[in-house]
Amino acid sequence: MRQGRLIATGAMLVFCLFALWQSLLLSLTDRLGPGPGFFPFWLALIGAVLAVALLVTTFREAADPSDAETRILPHGEGGKRWLAIVVLLAAVTVAMEYVGFRIAMLVFNAVLVVALGERRWWVIAVFSILGSVGVYYVFTTWLDVLLPVSPFGF
Repeated sequence: MRQGRLIATGAMLVFCLFALWQSLLLSLTDRLGPGPGFFPFWLALIGAVLAVALLVTTFREAADPSDAETRILPHGEGGKRWLAIVVLLAAVTVAMEYVGFRIAMLVFNAVLVVALGERRWWVIAVFSILGSVGVYYVFTTWLDVLLPVSPFGF
């Protein structure tokens, strides 16, 4: 587990340093305030500092001999839920182009909540409707973001 954490944290540090370098190629300020490189710069800097802190903590902890038995991915019931979420995310990504955002997210949210263990029909219905129609309304009306519309017009 320690070796995996070192590899993952090192990769995150490299990614954050790359993002930091790329954000410095953009303007950090413009005449109205923060420029296009402002937020990527600070997010990459914070990520790099946290990655270094995690690397230091991981190097300081003693190697555990029973670490070789530790699993990285969940197994058993947690593994089934994890796999269901990954498959659902892939399916909704493909389905969104064909049936639109609202229908794809309605079905995705309903199946996701059931896969996570919820059985009360009203909770599933409220979560699914708010997560599809509500999010669609917020993004298209308030934020002016275009989301895929179904061929049926809704």
